Amino acid sequence: MQKLLARLERRFGRSAPTGLIRWIVGLSGALHLIVFARPDLAPWLWLEPEAVLHGEVWRAVTFLFAPVGPVSMTGLFWTALYLWFLNTMGTSLEAQWGALRFDLYFLLGAVGTLAAGFLVGPVTGQWVATALLLAFAVEFPDFEVLIIVLPVKVKWLGLLSGGWMVWQFIGGGLQTRAAIGVALLDFLLFCGSDLLFMARGAARVRTAATRRDAAAEGFAPMPRRTRVCARCGRSDKDDRTLEFRVCDCAEKCHGKLTEYCIEHARNH
Repeated sequence: MQKLLARLERRFGRSAPTGLIRWIVGLSGALHLIVFARPDLAPWLWLEPEAVLHGEVWRAVTFLFAPVGPVSMTGLFWTALYLWFLNTMGTSLEAQWGALRFDLYFLLGAVGTLAAGFLVGPVTGQWVATALLLAFAVEFPDFEVLIIVLPVKVKWLGLLSGGWMVWQFIGGGLQTRAAIGVALLDFLLFCGSDLLFMARGAARVRTAATRRDAAAEGFAPMPRRTRVCARCGRSDKDDRTLEFRVCDCAEKCHGKLTEYCIEHARNH
């Protein structure tokens, strides 16, 4: 999947629309304000496949962003905080991935959720937003969120959200399972290789520590680490002559040490 995304980025990346998250946040905020002022309008914003087929096509979009019940003044306050955090996640992911990959991530999740709604019955769009949190936790695990007065790293929020999704998938109804399944599949398609890379990295750290101890006692030396380009996905396993560079620029890498092949080190 990473190689496919890299090819799409090279071909279409420059023409991909930017700032999608601003539309997501703006539409969600507007719909919450509408429901706060007119609670009776909320059911008109939810997904009803039969109603969509009979001309109420706006439901195919508004169900992704509309609240699932009445909105109180306190609810508006928490919604404002949530939308601020959603904007932070979206802008950070777009900067890290590029506009094309971020747009595809959200749109595939949204279209997949809509399709699930037509297949199994009405669903909500809440799990699409949860998938954004999971991706953000993978890319920026040490980002800290202040919960009341306690700073919490977003990787722990990601683990809690992922666990909650699995719990709801096991105990929920068919519609809930379908919506969660789409969100998790979208997440794994785009972030599965990163999770595998992180897991292998953690395993290599443990193995390296073991081998260092063994080497200190006169055993075999540590093996050479595989290097992978963050842009195109090529590794020195594919080509032993491939050269790599490490970058931590603020513009593209956000200070995070990132490896690129020599081709993309100059233009990433």
